[in-house]
Amino acid sequence: MKNINLILWVLLVNLCVLPVNSQNQTLEYPFAEPGTDVSRGVFGDDDRKEVKDAEGFKDFVRATAVMIPKTAIYNNEFYAWSLRDLLKRQFGTDKFDDNVKFLDQPTVGSCTGFLIAPDVLVTAGHCINSMEDANKYVWVFDYTSDSDFVDGKKLKFKPENIFEVESIIASDLTEDNKNDYAVLKLKKKSNRAPYRFRTSGEVLLDGPINTIGCPTGLPLKFTTNATVVDTSQETWFKSDIDAFPGNSGGPVFDKNGFIEGILVRTTAEYSFFAGKYTGDYKYDYWCDCVKTVSFQDVEDNPGCASHRITKIPVNILISSVYENLEYALKNKLDDRFKSWSTYKWIFNHNYSDTNGRFEKMALNYSNDYALGIVLEYTAEKLSDDSARELIDFSINKNDIETLKVILDKGIFADAGMSSTHTALQNAVINNNSKLAETLIYYGADVNIKTKTNDNLLHIAAKNGNKSLVEVLVKKGVDAGAKNKDNKRPEKIAKANVYKDLAKHLKKARKGKL
Repeated sequence: MKNINLILWVLLVNLCVLPVNSQNQTLEYPFAEPGTDVSRGVFGDDDRKEVKDAEGFKDFVRATAVMIPKTAIYNNEFYAWSLRDLLKRQFGTDKFDDNVKFLDQPTVGSCTGFLIAPDVLVTAGHCINSMEDANKYVWVFDYTSDSDFVDGKKLKFKPENIFEVESIIASDLTEDNKNDYAVLKLKKKSNRAPYRFRTSGEVLLDGPINTIGCPTGLPLKFTTNATVVDTSQETWFKSDIDAFPGNSGGPVFDKNGFIEGILVRTTAEYSFFAGKYTGDYKYDYWCDCVKTVSFQDVEDNPGCASHRITKIPVNILISSVYENLEYALKNKLDDRFKSWSTYKWIFNHNYSDTNGRFEKMALNYSNDYALGIVLEYTAEKLSDDSARELIDFSINKNDIETLKVILDKGIFADAGMSSTHTALQNAVINNNSKLAETLIYYGADVNIKTKTNDNLLHIAAKNGNKSLVEVLVKKGVDAGAKNKDNKRPEKIAKANVYKDLAKHLKKARKGKL
C-alpha cells in the first residue's frame, strides 16, 4: 500500500488558495443575452452548515463537485486525515477552541467546482489551468457529511459520481487577479440539474449570496448569511461569505440559485506561529489551542472575492445555455427545459441557427411541451418558409396534436407562399379530413384555388370524400365554380364515378341542401 503519510501531505499542500492583496445599484435581469443592457476566514459567527440542512437547495448541492488528487486514491478508496488529525499535525496540539467545527470529518477535498451544463464544470483558474493540472485530479459529486469515513482515514464513492476532465474549454489566471476561472469539459455527462448563471446585468451591492464548497477539504458545506460588500471592480466583487481553502472554485449564487460568481480569493491574517498568512485556522497562545480564523467585518480587510461569471468568454455561456436546453429537450425533462427557457434569447440566436434550431429539435424528438415554449418566443420572427416547414413536418407525420401546438402559437395556417399548394390544399389532395378540418379551424383560406382554377371542392370531388365536401360547403366554398376546363365540382365527382357525391354537389350548387 502507498505511504498514507505522503498521500495526506499532498492533500494538505493542495488545500491552498490565493489571498487578495491588502454605490448602490438596482438589480438587473440576470438572464438576458450577453452584452445587452439589462484561504478564507469566518466573518462574525461561523455560518457554515451541512448541505443536508440547506433546505430548498438540493439541486445545487448535487451540481457541486469536489476536486480530489489522484494521489489520494488507492484500490478505489480515497484516503484523508480527519480535520482533527490534520490540525494536530499542523499545529502540534490536540487542543481546539469551541469555534473549530467538523473536527471528525474527512479533509480529502482540494478545490470546488460546479456544473453549468451536463458535461461542463466551472472552477477557479488557480485550481486548474492546464490539462497537466487536470490529469492529476478527479471531480467527485455527493461528497457530504453522510459519506462513509472508515477508521478516520478512508472513503469510498460510487463510480457514477466520479468524473475526469476530457479537455479545458477555457482557463485564465492573471497575476493581477483580474481573471481567475477555468471551464472544463468532463468525459461524461451528468444527469444532475446544473446551476443557471447570470448572463446580463450586474451583481447587486448588499445583495444576499450563498456558496457551497469543501472548506479545508471537508465534505460539502452550505454557507449563507453573506452579502456583496464591494462591486467596484470590473471582473470581480467582494463579499463577507464564510469560506476557507478548498472553497476555491465554488459557486457564489443568490437566493434563487443563479450563479453570480466563482469564489476565488480570500482574506487572511498573519500567523506568527506559522510565519505566514492564514485564512482558515491559527494557533492562539492565549488559550494554547487552535482557533478558526475570524473577522468581525470586511471594512478593514479585503474580504472574499469572486470572479464574475459574466466575465467568462461569452461564447461559453451561450453554448452552455444551448446545451442545457438541448439536453432537457431530448430527455423530456420538462421542468428543466422550462427553467432554462428563461434565457429566451437563445431561441432566436445565431448560435441556434448554426447548431440546430429548437423548433426542429422539438419536432424531431416529439416534444410538444418544448415546442410550445420555444414558439412562444420565435413564432413572430420565423420566416414564412420556416413556418411552413414546421407545418409540413407535423403533417407528414400525420401528427394533429403537434400541428395544433404550432398553430396555437400563432403560426399562419397558410404559411408557405412559395409552395405550390397550401397545407390545406395538400390535406384535401391527400384526402385527410381531420387534418383539413384542423387547418380550417385555425383560419386556413377555404377559397384558395390552384393554378388550374380548381377550388377545394374540385379536389375533394376527385377523391370522393363526401364528409369533407360537406365541411367545405358549410364553410362557403362555391359548389358552382368552374375550373380552367370549365368543369364544376359535380362533374369532377361524376367523372370519377362518385354519383351520390355528384348529386350532393349539384344540390349544394342550387342551394337545396
